[in-house]
Amino acid sequence: MKKALHILLLTFYLLSSTDMQELTKLPVLFQHYFEHKNLDNSISFFGYLEHHYNDLGHGNDGDAARDKQLPFKTHEFCNVSFISPALPPTTGLTIQKFSQVIAKQQMPIVNEPSSYSAYAGKIWQPPKIITVS
Repeated sequence: MKKALHILLLTFYLLSSTDMQELTKLPVLFQHYFEHKNLDNSISFFGYLEHHYNDLGHGNDGDAARDKQLPFKTHEFCNVSFISPALPPTTGLTIQKFSQVIAKQQMPIVNEPSSYSAYAGKIWQPPKIITVS
């Protein structure tokens, strides 16, 4: 029972808030194919798909309104607003770009490798316990 409820809720979510709702237009795709098949008996299903989805110079073959009913031909925006407890509520603050000019400083270049070796051993000391008396 839980599995069926999960599948049902997932289906409602996918069909209402994603582009999966376009799959509900699949019967129109097949009906329109059979309309074209009645006009031109030599057209294959893949030729029909190429004509309607891949052919950029498709032009107007007299059924532009019907073509717009096909799945994934038009973009319908769903104006659903979701409130998530994981996201903080929005405030009226705007983010502005912050820039700071830092004056160039010249770093002294020391070519003596021995000058750094005196400090290298002090970094890798084991931690010491400080006792407060």
